[in-house]
Amino acid sequence: MNDRLRELTTSPMLLAPNRVWRMYKGGAMIDRLKGVADPMDSEFPEEWVGSTVQASNPGTHYRQGEGLALISANIPEPVSIKTIVERYPEEILGAQHVKTYGTSSALLVKLLDAAERLIIHAHPTKAFAKDHLNSCFGKTEAWFVLETRPDVEEPYVLIAFKEDVPRQRYREMLNKQDINEMMRVMHRVPVKAGSVVYVKAGLPHAIGEGMFIVELQEPTDYSIILERSCSNYNFSVEESFLGLPQDLTLSTLDHRVYSPEEVQNELVIKPHVVRREGESTESRLLGYETTECFAGNRLEIVGEMSDATNGRYSVLIVLDGEGSLIHAHGEIALKRGTEVFVPASVGQYVFRSNKHLSVFKCLPAQA
Repeated sequence: MNDRLRELTTSPMLLAPNRVWRMYKGGAMIDRLKGVADPMDSEFPEEWVGSTVQASNPGTHYRQGEGLALISANIPEPVSIKTIVERYPEEILGAQHVKTYGTSSALLVKLLDAAERLIIHAHPTKAFAKDHLNSCFGKTEAWFVLETRPDVEEPYVLIAFKEDVPRQRYREMLNKQDINEMMRVMHRVPVKAGSVVYVKAGLPHAIGEGMFIVELQEPTDYSIILERSCSNYNFSVEESFLGLPQDLTLSTLDHRVYSPEEVQNELVIKPHVVRREGESTESRLLGYETTECFAGNRLEIVGEMSDATNGRYSVLIVLDGEGSLIHAHGEIALKRGTEVFVPASVGQYVFRSNKHLSVFKCLPAQA
């Protein structure tokens, strides 16, 4: 078995489906992406792609091992990416990555389909997580909008404060669960397919209903629950603040007032083309110039397009079309919904498509 696992470290690895329970409903758009015959919303509205992170769902919804991605390969028993990383960290993650982050993947990739508005919440900063959660990662994230549901007329996200909200006033809103006021003091930002929103740790936020996104984030499942009632679960006060005193946890919230112009300039990211190869293009959707935490690119392949790991791993999601990924040891068929983990040791590889292939490429924290 160990010999077979070592062999896997030099080739891209197909990933098995990895749906995760959450406190809201959705997921039909994930089913559609993957060609499921009867797409349905459920309590599993997220797919964690190439994840090495345990989902920390509340109460009886906690299941050991939930969230850990499995590879889809010809091996005797299922094996998680986390297991392979721990056995062969440099081959999978890259030597510089391991030197910087150890065996942490330093990234969590999600497909997230919200049939309803997510509750208002926030995430801790790196500094807070280091001081109070024994973690070198907080939870900065970014949303890459793939589609919005056709029955939603004005897709939106809520993010950041648009007016001065003193901490005492916010605590009062929170304790009263005055959701209308909590929403009113935040920016409501219209979005559409192609929009990119950068969500710095500490900012209060919520995703509007009807959103299908790729989410990149730091590799934790920390959430500060500000709005406690949602369709699948009602959070107690004790469950809302990361197991810490309320005032301590709320101290990590970012109360900076953003103007509409600052939201557009700092939190809404404009993609740009970074590479052309024949008729193929690679666009930077969000890069390390915005955050050291992750990067996301979109490749549009017409014919062929070369790529390379450059000593770091990546996670690929095929968004549309069909084709193949050709590497030193073989070839992987790609189609809409295929998910691939590309180890750092793979080196050079080529995408090929007779017509068109659209691929989302996710990169971990900068090493």
